[in-house]
Amino acid sequence: MALWNLAKKKILIVDDFPEMRSLLRSMVTAYGATDIEQAVNGEEAVRVMASGRFDIVLCDYNLGDGKDGQQVLEEAKYRGLLPGSTCFVMVTAESTSQMVMGALEYQPDGYISKPVTKVVLQARLKKLLEKKDSFREISKLLDRKQYDKVAELCDRYIENGSKYRTELLKIKSDVLIKTGAYDRAMELCTGVVAERELAWAMFDIGRVRYHRQQYRQAVESFSAIIAHNSAYVAAYDWLARAQERLGDSVSAQTTLVEAIGRSSKSLLRLRALADVAEKNEDYEVTETARRKAIRVGKASVLRQPADYRKLAKTLVRNNSAKDALKVVESIRYEFRDDPQAELEAATVHSHIYSALGNDKASGEMLEKAVELAAGNPGLVSADVGIDLAQACLAHGRKAEANDFIRSVVKNHHDNEDILGRITRLYGEVGERQEVEALIENTRSEIVKINNDGVKLLKDGKVQESIELFTRAARGMPQNPIINLNAAQSLIRKMKQSRPTSDSLDEALSYIRAAGNSDAHQERQSRLLAECRELSACL
Repeated sequence: MALWNLAKKKILIVDDFPEMRSLLRSMVTAYGATDIEQAVNGEEAVRVMASGRFDIVLCDYNLGDGKDGQQVLEEAKYRGLLPGSTCFVMVTAESTSQMVMGALEYQPDGYISKPVTKVVLQARLKKLLEKKDSFREISKLLDRKQYDKVAELCDRYIENGSKYRTELLKIKSDVLIKTGAYDRAMELCTGVVAERELAWAMFDIGRVRYHRQQYRQAVESFSAIIAHNSAYVAAYDWLARAQERLGDSVSAQTTLVEAIGRSSKSLLRLRALADVAEKNEDYEVTETARRKAIRVGKASVLRQPADYRKLAKTLVRNNSAKDALKVVESIRYEFRDDPQAELEAATVHSHIYSALGNDKASGEMLEKAVELAAGNPGLVSADVGIDLAQACLAHGRKAEANDFIRSVVKNHHDNEDILGRITRLYGEVGERQEVEALIENTRSEIVKINNDGVKLLKDGKVQESIELFTRAARGMPQNPIINLNAAQSLIRKMKQSRPTSDSLDEALSYIRAAGNSDAHQERQSRLLAECRELSACL
């Protein structure tokens, strides 16, 4: 029997201390490794991972200025730089619960505390590589997002008596949820929980209930998980979402505060807390969460200029308009040559000058923002569109305000949260009835387009349906229903004739444009599965 070695493994060592890099290099070299690369900080680590695939990444948590190990892992996963076959091991001397929870949230394959010994490193890598080898075929399918085949392969491995039965069931449950097979996922997880109350199975039951819009049952599921295992931080996030869906934003805020107390380095969680606190008019918590989001996001691939714009608006509300001006300067500095950032900065700059009583400067900034929006309407998110409408109303530019709102409604006509914000904004200036009529007329227009397109599809007029929905999508590029109907029409045509790479890419682009709305996840998953089936015919 051959001795265990790393002779054929490509390894990346990431540490800001040369002595530690040298030590880890000598350890893996002792086990036959020869293909070894090194990175001295997080930014270099990401660049190196982008240039080629590795079998093993040994990454320190603290990497000096810039990205830490958690953010390296975050970006690598976000950009698809870590195939399922790669072992990502976090190495650190840190032992605080905040750091450990934060690092584990991004699910590294392993975790080793310093000082690292040769024996511990070998034992950990040997176990991880053995498991990775057992999951090699599943990992390939997951990398390709061939989820139906993943579920089948998991079943086959379980039938063959794999010692990783529980983890195979977990993977299968996750892919079933991703493909919208909620009944099968629920059956699987309830069966697992009947045998043993495993947190992941209880969590997936909660996710299924949430996606089925059974929000009260979802709250019960996630609350039970937290009572069973208070360190299961993801359950807090989903609990807060379900609480918000039930209209209980106060409880959602409490839940997110508890989650951040356990793991405070999640940018998405801090954003969620800031948003719900703002909804609750708790502007002190809003400001604190937005400041933390900017701090945490400084070196994150997920950072956005919107974090700065929202902080500036909160500061104005908290009577700190002069501090808000400094935040605008930060937007322009941190996101230089970014047209999205310039639009966000100009929009909030107008708002700040209004608060400072400088109507002339406010009007000039508003004019700049309106020009930027007109030049690139794709940059106008719902948030920015509503802010621009608010600024236009403040300057008596009602027609332009209505144009921005009409565009927001066209792209988000089924989003009650966004529509509620619009109604409240116009209510503050005594225009509630007018905007309600605008919303209703715009929604009716979209419903008619949908009904007409769906009827064309049912009548077999597939090409006409494609033309209608693709034309509508050009005018409503962020509308999930329009985009998914466009994709469905294209898929129907491909099923009737031979699919092409171009038509498949076009359908996928519409599915992606539909965004990540909970309300449309099941349909998105189904259409993606149909695209994967069609791709096999190319």
